[in-house]
Amino acid sequence: MNIKEVKNFLLKAKQKNKIHNAYIIYGGNNKLRNESALFLSGILNCREENFCKKCEICKKIEKRTHPDIKWIVPENNILSIDEVRNVKNDIFIKPYFQRYKIYIFQIEYVKEEAGSAFLKVLEEPPEYGIIIILCPNINFLLPTVISRCFKIYINYELPEINKDDFKNIEEFLELLNLVKIENFFEFFKKVDLLNKREERGKIEKWFESVLFYLRDAFLSERKFPLHFFINKDFIRDESFNSLDIQLIEKIWEVKQRIKYNINLKLAIENLIFQISYFSNVNK
Repeated sequence: MNIKEVKNFLLKAKQKNKIHNAYIIYGGNNKLRNESALFLSGILNCREENFCKKCEICKKIEKRTHPDIKWIVPENNILSIDEVRNVKNDIFIKPYFQRYKIYIFQIEYVKEEAGSAFLKVLEEPPEYGIIIILCPNINFLLPTVISRCFKIYINYELPEINKDDFKNIEEFLELLNLVKIENFFEFFKKVDLLNKREERGKIEKWFESVLFYLRDAFLSERKFPLHFFINKDFIRDESFNSLDIQLIEKIWEVKQRIKYNINLKLAIENLIFQISYFSNVNK
């Protein structure tokens, strides 16, 4: 569903009194997932109409200051046992103002020790308790957690490319060229500088920029129409070719695992070597 369809679906569910106690909203991007959670919180609490955004309640919801709507954003988006315990202790305290008490989790992974405790919250919430899990995909969530939630998938929307993406792509192509000409001394030196210069979150963004470029390269090789491209002015570098979709998927997995303390230097080196290898064997 696109964001408009998601909102219409939630609105109809409210009108038919078919609101679930637990949702997983996944796919799309962070902005769209947050927008969906805010909309659901709004239509369940707004006194005037369906999330009017003008009344005091709606303004507090948008500013994330409403006392009955809690945002749980764990470090590295990994849900811990302590955060689950806090919710478990709080959820049985009745709402201060409106009918519902809502907990919005921005997570990508649930630690093993937190899993069973989280399941108990999902299995036995009070009637007024609503749990909303926001995540890019559900691959890293426990199947038992997924099965107890109503799932809403938001369609993927192309991101907007910016100057940081261009800088990251230029750096990526430079590293790839150094491997191509077998200047490994300069290659390892630049990877080391990149790793030391940027914090983990920016390295994750670096991988994302590379994925944008590789996606466009994959589409370009297969003569896709321009409107499918992230960068509408895309010019393909000929230093590699015949990209394999499985390679792009592997890079996406590495990007996701950056949050889980993998070795960033090795991750960047492995990325470049894999692309260089695939390019050579497919010439």
